[in-house]
Amino acid sequence: MLIYSQITFQELRHRFGITVENESFLPPVTPVALPDWLRAYLAINQLSPALAKSEKAVSEMLIAPVLSAVKENNLDKIALFSGEALTLPGELSGICDFIIAANPKAFLPEPPIMVLVEAKRQDLYSGIPQCVGEMLAARSTNERVNIDFDAVYGCVTTGNEWLFLQLNGNRAITDPTILYYPELEKVLGVFQWIISQFTVKSAEIRAK
Repeated sequence: MLIYSQITFQELRHRFGITVENESFLPPVTPVALPDWLRAYLAINQLSPALAKSEKAVSEMLIAPVLSAVKENNLDKIALFSGEALTLPGELSGICDFIIAANPKAFLPEPPIMVLVEAKRQDLYSGIPQCVGEMLAARSTNERVNIDFDAVYGCVTTGNEWLFLQLNGNRAITDPTILYYPELEKVLGVFQWIISQFTVKSAEIRAK
């Protein structure tokens, strides 16, 4: 069994039959204003020397606050998890950096779910295979509730760059639009659009 950080593009292709393609899938999104607390927090921390040498600092000082703003905008729609295990039975396992799940009251991630990977060594593209692997596990988790999900979404980020992915069938699609730190309002807008995609599915699950 592989752990997510061991996955390569070649293994995605030959072991899992997944092709990774660069293609637009995000629609024009409406930017979401940053809350005042996030602006203040980032202003204090964005120039911290710790960000240059510590991936943990990037996670805590840049990524987690942005995701907290996403949660704040969707208090009754999503749950945010950090460091949760996710498994594709018999194939993949590991700890996910972050998971967004549709049940805001659940103690564990419940479908539908989205995964987010912090790219190591500030190399955005090196995080793509890991993210796709986690998306495969997310899809497996989603399918357990017998609801037809059109797509699974993921994100790879360095804290300064944000790349969004979609897994649909045997295609993992990376949107060519990379959003940068000054565009965080657009980043929040993309998360809002993705959450809107699986909110309907979440309602279907609760109705079963």
